[in-house]
Amino acid sequence: MLFNSERRYFLYAVSILIGAIVGVGVFGIPFSFAKAGFLSGLLFLVFMGFLSLAVNLIFGEIVLRTKGIHQFIGYVKIYLGSGAKTLASFAWFLSIYGALLAYIIISGSFLFNIFIPQFYNDPFRYSIWFFVFVSLAVLAGLKTVARFEFFMVFFFIFVLSLIFILGVPKIELENLTALFNQEFWFLPYGILLFAYAGFSAIPTQREILKGKTDILKKAILAGSLIPMVLYLIFAVLIMGISGEATSPDVVSGLIDFFDYRIIFLVSLFGILAITTSFLALALALVETFRLDYGFKRLNAWILTCFIPFFLFLFGVRNFIEVISLAGSVAIGIEGVILVMMYKKVKKLGTREPEYSLNFHPWLLNIIVILFAIGTIYAVLF
Repeated sequence: MLFNSERRYFLYAVSILIGAIVGVGVFGIPFSFAKAGFLSGLLFLVFMGFLSLAVNLIFGEIVLRTKGIHQFIGYVKIYLGSGAKTLASFAWFLSIYGALLAYIIISGSFLFNIFIPQFYNDPFRYSIWFFVFVSLAVLAGLKTVARFEFFMVFFFIFVLSLIFILGVPKIELENLTALFNQEFWFLPYGILLFAYAGFSAIPTQREILKGKTDILKKAILAGSLIPMVLYLIFAVLIMGISGEATSPDVVSGLIDFFDYRIIFLVSLFGILAITTSFLALALALVETFRLDYGFKRLNAWILTCFIPFFLFLFGVRNFIEVISLAGSVAIGIEGVILVMMYKKVKKLGTREPEYSLNFHPWLLNIIVILFAIGTIYAVLF
């Protein structure tokens, strides 16, 4: 049984991983279900959820087998060398900067929906205010972010529960009977690949669990499986209500079915999701600059937060294109690199890990193939 102090740090660690995983990608899931068919979407959701869990556990073991604190790029340099580090750096920065930029872009729409009855303001300005808030939270440091993530994740689940209670009476079962659409059957793959990505938070989990790393595996399991349940509830709820009208941003597809209360709650749900993800990913990038590149903390914070912000200011604001590039391509490359690194760490690790996985080589090869297919598919189609 976990003691009180262990339980607190365990919940902080779980919250950090959930916050990194559950972000803006959740809003593409109902749309992908509606296009691909409910059964197709469900199978992809479960399959990609367990693939994500496997990747998170793999990275957790890599972290635990290595002395010292690093981020993804630092581990790649240790086990795969400088050449792989260059490729990993490209994928790492593309995925995190792309995600941070996507959060800034869409935050304006969510805040616009939340505050429109009281204040009519341009979504562009709301995005700027969102950036100011989250960037200052990142500057506040790890302990502050961990506590904030803990609060936000539980508030996030509370809001989802309210949406569920108010939305269930409006679910039409006929909207869930379109099981398979051959034309769009593969659509959920890339969207869920992006939606489940969050392994970058695992080194932060280890930092939070200093002296208690024996419970890191439990924290990874909980932090990986809870998003799967949340995604399923959200997809069934939204698709069940709006059916073929389900939109990529969810909110516009619900306007004809609900009054302002639900639009407010869904938008609040969105702003909570992207806030927790922005904090977790930005913190991981700050630590990458600080630990793996030797930057001072303030400079690392500036590089982390202001590059995506300036891209936004200079007109990079196509939400779908940003997610597509940052998701499938970057995460696919990272997945392949993680598995190759895992094979090395089993032989070259510098400490005894608190847990050790026993994945068969053929399973690891299948994971590599799946990520490679996703990357190629995103580039070609």
